[in-house]
Amino acid sequence: MSDLPEPLAPLAILLTARRNAADYYAPLLDSRNDVLRIGAWSALLDRNEVTYAQYPAILALAASNPGIRRRAIRHFMAWWDDDFARPALDAAPPSDSNFETALSRAELAADEPAMIAAQREFYLATGLPDLLAGLVGLTERAKGWRAALPTAVEQVALNPHDPHPLLQLFGLIHAGRDTGLIDGLVNLLQEAGLQPAIALLYASASRLLKGDPAGCLQGLGALAAMRTRPDVATALRTRALEFSGEAHDKLGDYRKSYAAFAELNKIDQGKPYDLGELERTVMGNARLAVPPLPPDGRSETLVMTGFPRSGTTLLENALAAHPAIETFEEIPSWSSLQLYLDLMLPTLTANANLAPVLLRARERYYVEIDRLRRKPDASALIDKMPIRAADAVFFQRLFPDKRVIFSIRHPFDVVLSCFKQQFVRNMAMEHFRTFENAAKLYDFTMSQWFSAYSFDDPRVHYLRYDSLVLEFEPSMRGVFAFLGLDWDAGVLDFARGAETRGARTPSYMKVRQGLTIGVQSNWRNYGFLFQSDAARPLRKWVAHFGYEGL
Repeated sequence: MSDLPEPLAPLAILLTARRNAADYYAPLLDSRNDVLRIGAWSALLDRNEVTYAQYPAILALAASNPGIRRRAIRHFMAWWDDDFARPALDAAPPSDSNFETALSRAELAADEPAMIAAQREFYLATGLPDLLAGLVGLTERAKGWRAALPTAVEQVALNPHDPHPLLQLFGLIHAGRDTGLIDGLVNLLQEAGLQPAIALLYASASRLLKGDPAGCLQGLGALAAMRTRPDVATALRTRALEFSGEAHDKLGDYRKSYAAFAELNKIDQGKPYDLGELERTVMGNARLAVPPLPPDGRSETLVMTGFPRSGTTLLENALAAHPAIETFEEIPSWSSLQLYLDLMLPTLTANANLAPVLLRARERYYVEIDRLRRKPDASALIDKMPIRAADAVFFQRLFPDKRVIFSIRHPFDVVLSCFKQQFVRNMAMEHFRTFENAAKLYDFTMSQWFSAYSFDDPRVHYLRYDSLVLEFEPSMRGVFAFLGLDWDAGVLDFARGAETRGARTPSYMKVRQGLTIGVQSNWRNYGFLFQSDAARPLRKWVAHFGYEGL
């Protein structure tokens, strides 16, 4: 296929995927790419499709590779080839556990380059497909989608008939909004006669990205009539409903758009979270009799919060572009603190002194910050976690001097956007599966925050999303003044940096467009939602933030 985009070039082999396994993998057995070479040998041994002539090559690999050795022993013994089984048994490559230990050490140190290298070596030592899929995700989170692309391509080349690696690859490319790569991969699949449903899904997605929502819906209509494997059907339906909702929105049919997102949020995602768990945890913390605590001596560490979809990802990427600032996006700093409290508080007597436990919990919070630091010269460390605003009462008692950047956006736009996104599931994000529960969570979160902080609290810098987008430089100068830092022009090019960072939140597709996104306000098109009783908890916050009449 002559017009295949260069990053996808290794996938030209998919044109031969209809051949038997031995013929398909033959070109990869001598590849200079270790992932493809070890993966190909592992695949053939797993299928018992190696030939007697290949035994010496297998035995040579077995001497250095524990995964190949294990497969070789199994194969030779199954075929009663004792003359090869014995030397394979006598071979002594490094143990799998050596590579697993190296990965665990890298994870403990939060050393992302070492984690990527260790995960790759662990895969090469074992040939286990799940490790390769994990390497794709790990690389994307550490370095962005383009850095993860080669491994995702390798994974598809090694598993030509498995839809899951292909879905992961398409997911990466779609997150990068690269229609050239999407179209190249779709054309290749169509020519190879592979995975027609997946090809049609992403052909439709490409049309949507190119500004053809009607063409997208036409493709999705054809997709609905296709039969797919049960283990793939849910993944396809999930993305199809997402694209359908976006397409109907672009066409101005907002009721159909809402219906698509509502149906999307009904898809079974496993055991549901208890919607009351977040409130019970927050209120339990708020009721703790926290004694006066000494300053923590960490004035350089600040928190960024507000509510999901309030512009925090845009702001975080802009701040990260400043050489004196290091940002931390949704790391387990607070989770580590909360887990310690969950374990320790039930062991205390009724009149016990809470101070030692709370101080230790506070230390655990900073352990995560320090473990993840990568800019030693940064003078401002900013921990971003939007939903943490719900814990405001306990937070300001535990960290009484902590400075906070709080993002504000029109409550209607925030809740609508949360409802339309697919978040990683947890006890907070579970609320976004219905518009009504999303509105209730917003009301609860803001009520908690403004019971602890006021608009004129010197510890808090409030920043409106609209101002950030429309008056970017003055807004950022205000944030830097709060941080005690000078302006840096490199911040204007924050979108370039966002390309090399993992998409930890759904906002990244737009953040990578930079300030060309403009103000994203869509709530008026969904007036039927905001005139309903479900929106009642939001109306007081519209007034509170001064958005009435706007």
